[in-house]
Amino acid sequence: MEVKDKVREDDGERQELVLTITASAEEVDAAADKFFKEVAKRDIPGFRKGKAPRTVLEQTVGGHVNAMGGVAEQLINDLAFKAIDGADVIFVGEPEFNVDAQLETGKPFSFTVSGQVAPVMTLTSYEPVSIEMPPEEATEAEIDEQLRQLQDYYHSFEDIEDPDHEAAMGDYVQAVVTVTNNGRLLPSMNQTNRMIGLGKGSMPEGFDAQLVGAKAGEVREFDFEAKDDEGNAAFGDGNLHAVVEVKGFRREVLPPIDDALAVKVGCTDVSDMRDQMRRAINMQKGKDLPKLMVDRVVDAALERLDGEVPSYYVDFIRQDVGRELMHSLEKKGTNLQDFLLHNQLDSDDFKAQVSGEAQRRAAIDCMLEAVFAHEGMEVTDEDIDRMFEGGTAQDQTREAWEKANRMSDIRKMCRQQKATRWLVDNAQVTVVDASDEAAGK
Repeated sequence: MEVKDKVREDDGERQELVLTITASAEEVDAAADKFFKEVAKRDIPGFRKGKAPRTVLEQTVGGHVNAMGGVAEQLINDLAFKAIDGADVIFVGEPEFNVDAQLETGKPFSFTVSGQVAPVMTLTSYEPVSIEMPPEEATEAEIDEQLRQLQDYYHSFEDIEDPDHEAAMGDYVQAVVTVTNNGRLLPSMNQTNRMIGLGKGSMPEGFDAQLVGAKAGEVREFDFEAKDDEGNAAFGDGNLHAVVEVKGFRREVLPPIDDALAVKVGCTDVSDMRDQMRRAINMQKGKDLPKLMVDRVVDAALERLDGEVPSYYVDFIRQDVGRELMHSLEKKGTNLQDFLLHNQLDSDDFKAQVSGEAQRRAAIDCMLEAVFAHEGMEVTDEDIDRMFEGGTAQDQTREAWEKANRMSDIRKMCRQQKATRWLVDNAQVTVVDASDEAAGK
């Protein structure tokens, strides 16, 4: 059985493929033999099992037309999906089988299969993409940043003894704090002793700003907002009221970057400490930069996708995203409700995240297929073999994928890997040191 013809239909909202599939006369006869062998196992008056002639067997299933319909169904169930898989067709949802002519034994048999498929889309340009990447080797600025983080880890505090000191950003304020929302106390915020780092993110910006200029012994009462950048409230409606009794001030003391600090972290001296940090940064870059480059070339190529991905395909991908998330939660021993609570999400937030991921994945699918087709690439047997040698399909044998009629999925993975590799290999890369940008160089 093989696909003799493919016709793509596009009504502007969705794309479908109509396949014409033909079974050989030998395949038809083999299916008929199998069908009637099963029918012959029934109890038929006047005949021993397996001995009734075919004309009698036909009558037990409602006559010749019904029997030929049964043979056609047997033939389609046994061979059609393998032929579809061999033709590299992946239907979005269940396809529809259409039999227009009655099957006849001893003759080839044709029928059609139709169904939605991933849309074929194009890019506005197929030129290599241009991206920016950080340096492959550790820079002095990156090492300095690691040292600053090390200093912060080993920091200490000292009291500010000046009785006239006024709170400033960067200070740590020792205070007794009470916070309410519409008259209701916030949990753990009823005359609570806290050390608040002004400008350190321990409290909302509006809260910190109200304490600037305060002196020890002063009580400040004020309203402030506790909302994120999108306007979502951390507590209640986000409009909070605070009463803060300032007790005193402390300042953060960072240890000097010297040999003593180096010895504390297991190095011989500052030079050795910098060398070890350089090696650690380079090792981490070796792991992170390849993925970062893939992400950036894909993002750049996505901007060239001509038009919006049809909603039917996004809906199809959304089902996969949802299943993957539920499977991931199951592997972690948790459930959706706990996931939402832990991440402070409601059902609408969750649906929006899943929809956003589905939209992105669907667009990536279409973009990579467009690149593959435009560059005239091909999937070889060697490419497929590599998928079963530690690649995506390593958890199953090739025989299992073939038996499940899923080799078209493997070929799709190969196409997308090749298209991604082409984008990476041909990308025009500009190395940008983030520390230089921050310094305005």
